[in-house]
Amino acid sequence: MIMKAREFSFKTIKIWRVGEESGEPYSIIYKAGVSENTVISFQYYEDLFDIGYKATLVLNERGQNLPGTMPIQGFEKVTVELTDYKGDDREYEFRVWKVGNRIEKERSRSYTLGLVSAALLANEGIFVNRVLEGTPTTIVGKLLREYFKVSDAQMKLQESVNSMKIIPASKSPFSIIRDLQAKTISAGAEPKTKTKAEVSSGASTVSSDSPGNVSQAKGTAGFIFYQDFDGFHFKSIDSLVSTSTDKFNGSGPVASYTYQAANVDATDAQNDRKIMEVEFKNEIDLLKKLRQGAYSSLCCFFNINTGKYEEYVYKLSDMWDNMAHLGAQKKLPQGQVTLSQYPTRILSTVVNHENWYNGTDIASNEDSEKPGDFTDYQKQYLLQSIARAGILFNQQLTISVTGNLDLRVGNKIEVKIPNQIPHAEKENAGSFDPEHSGIYLIRKITNIFDNRTKECDTVLELIRDSIGYEESNVK
Repeated sequence: MIMKAREFSFKTIKIWRVGEESGEPYSIIYKAGVSENTVISFQYYEDLFDIGYKATLVLNERGQNLPGTMPIQGFEKVTVELTDYKGDDREYEFRVWKVGNRIEKERSRSYTLGLVSAALLANEGIFVNRVLEGTPTTIVGKLLREYFKVSDAQMKLQESVNSMKIIPASKSPFSIIRDLQAKTISAGAEPKTKTKAEVSSGASTVSSDSPGNVSQAKGTAGFIFYQDFDGFHFKSIDSLVSTSTDKFNGSGPVASYTYQAANVDATDAQNDRKIMEVEFKNEIDLLKKLRQGAYSSLCCFFNINTGKYEEYVYKLSDMWDNMAHLGAQKKLPQGQVTLSQYPTRILSTVVNHENWYNGTDIASNEDSEKPGDFTDYQKQYLLQSIARAGILFNQQLTISVTGNLDLRVGNKIEVKIPNQIPHAEKENAGSFDPEHSGIYLIRKITNIFDNRTKECDTVLELIRDSIGYEESNVK
């Protein structure tokens, strides 16, 4: 029998009492062929910007009362085993964090179990107070190994170059990593240390009303930390966006999907690369980007060790070619180039190169040939990470596709949307929309398993920083 692309089947769903996970489960909530009506639906979530995968399990009980007799109090282990249409088995493991939507009836009760990864719950009760040092990648690895017992095989951590030393001040491990994201510079974008002469000669006027001069901030920075079905990831935004194994060590799309109108044709039902719905959530928000300083920002740096005051301006138009991009457009649109000529956000910060340096020489990475091990890299990441993250959401697209359990957040997929121009003009224009088709980054995944219809759909929230398919008309 040939299965349809949306078909799946549950095998078992089990729950254990807290502290008894090594033994037999307290209850087998679902077993294929035995309790068909117990499970209504199961939804699994991953989010690139929300650490820890999550799920909801909607149950309709007849004959047992797990919330009352077990009872469910939180942190219970739950496993869900299922088979997709290709015959591949999946097993998901969670901890209960919530019971909601409970409705009591005469002979049954329905409720929803909120499920999350065990690490997400454990993180809430961990407070780090010891000094941490090394590159951000090294620190992330230490936190995952020591506090969550994560194996090396479950960690996909990209190398970074800027060493640092921090006092966490009772923050949780995931909060510490969140703080590190914007401060991390990838090995592929290692900052060039400026000499005194270069700093002095790099001056340029900020605006017609600014009497002072500023230096230009260069480079790219910014990482993202997330957990998916396969483990934990700490990767640069440029690495996630890059489609080639260039200096950012990127990768190409893992799948290609084509939008087509739904039909009930038997052959079409076996198509596992079909987009069923398309919704463009957001396209171009110049006011928001300007207020965030995504195109151009000015930062005032005060060196607390020397009393030196400097201003640096960052223009996205000057650094566009140094970043990885998903769309086919070759450059920043002319309108955004114009808007990037003057900073739209002003920041200030204190630079402290001597904080962790006990020597008698100069610790600065700009004023010494032998700087300290833990110098202050704010000039190399502060404005750069704001700009890099600011343009990541230039285009946001949500699509619904036939269930694909192999997809992960952080993957890239190719989206093909038919060209909507009149048929007579289509021959020269091509079959697909030249600007809105193309490669997108998966920001969020929702796998929806309906036990009543035995069908699975995957909803993907996609983002990218530039538009265009094979060639863009952006000027």
